[in-house]
Amino acid sequence: MTISHTISRRLLLQGGVAGGMACGGFGRLFGAESADQARQRQKHVILLWMSGGPSQFETWDPKPGAPTGGPHLTIPTSLPGIHFDEFMPQLARLAERMVTIRTMTTKNGDHSAGSFLAQTGHEPSRVIAPSPHWLAMAAHEIPAADPTLPAFVNINREQDVLTNPGAGFLGPKYQQLFCPGNGAPPEDLPSASAAELAALQAREELRERLSAGFRTGRDPRLLDAHDSNFSRMGSLVASSEVFDISREPATDVERYGRTRWGRDCLLARRLVERGVPFVRVQHQNGLAWDKHRRAFDCQRHITTEFDTAAGALIDDLIERGLWERTLVVCMGEFGRTPEILGQGPPGRNHYTKNWALSFGGCGVKEGAVIGKTNENGTEITDRPVSIHDLFCTFYSVLGIDPHKELTFEGRPIPLVENKLGQPIREVL
Repeated sequence: MTISHTISRRLLLQGGVAGGMACGGFGRLFGAESADQARQRQKHVILLWMSGGPSQFETWDPKPGAPTGGPHLTIPTSLPGIHFDEFMPQLARLAERMVTIRTMTTKNGDHSAGSFLAQTGHEPSRVIAPSPHWLAMAAHEIPAADPTLPAFVNINREQDVLTNPGAGFLGPKYQQLFCPGNGAPPEDLPSASAAELAALQAREELRERLSAGFRTGRDPRLLDAHDSNFSRMGSLVASSEVFDISREPATDVERYGRTRWGRDCLLARRLVERGVPFVRVQHQNGLAWDKHRRAFDCQRHITTEFDTAAGALIDDLIERGLWERTLVVCMGEFGRTPEILGQGPPGRNHYTKNWALSFGGCGVKEGAVIGKTNENGTEITDRPVSIHDLFCTFYSVLGIDPHKELTFEGRPIPLVENKLGQPIREVL
């Protein structure tokens, strides 16, 4: 397969090179001498996406001994009096470094619509313009310190536009760069040899000459966005080593777990360490946490896998001096019912009334536990948190005004739907 075929068919036609790199193309491939200094101030986000709706009872809000508690045991965390599920020893150890929210409350129990809301801050039915993923929005609001790297990388993506929103009305400049998972780089990404870079530059010069006449009478903003995707291709190839986890020590691979998820989390750490600002990592393919049946046997395995890699990732960020600049978020789209249901091996259905998640780093107050539910986990007894409150918090942590408005086709579009919500002041 020739290099031109590889680039055009996969990285270009599928939008692969539109991963939010700054404009500039080949002229900036080997520039940016101050990139190292700028990276030292760069803020990052790693979203560990638990698609399918993780059960709050089998993660951060267990109810041992209650009729709704389920068969799992619990273990103490590093916070006095706080227990997590027994299969989360690493996150239990790190609870004093994280924020635990036990009283998230939403209303949409559909996977697609709930995922869209939980990743954009907007209900899909109320959208007047295609809403961007919140990490694409962050890439728009916080210019990447190193313009030769992608700003937003998505590892092991979902295919559904609702369960995995893209750049929306922000356009192709802020689109995700996709990695297929299992620690692999973008599909068909060539190595950065001198011959390959020279071939890419020759193709780019030819494309620029051919497209010059196409501009007449057309919207220059759309054409600039289109052209920038082609010109950034060279930067992507030149920085291909950042995706190569084979350069990581075998001991690190072992610590993260010899699983697809472990390798993806290791890739996320490698990307952030080298300057990529925003990374979404999908846990397994499909709705891994959607356990209506055989829930409790399955969860011991998926929770252990998730916990092992997430713990290693957080440890590395702390040890490598990245924790104060990196927000790590562990969440899905909703929780699971208090009732244990199902004929045969039981499980739990979708539940939005109260559910749980965890995040930490980037200067948030460590060890905070927000909200309480009653003894059966059926009701919130203290401090409900809306999805809009959560996004206001995330944006505030990154230094972004959560109630800022952008404009799309003359319409004001707030970052968070209808300027709803307030930051969770207890964690800032």
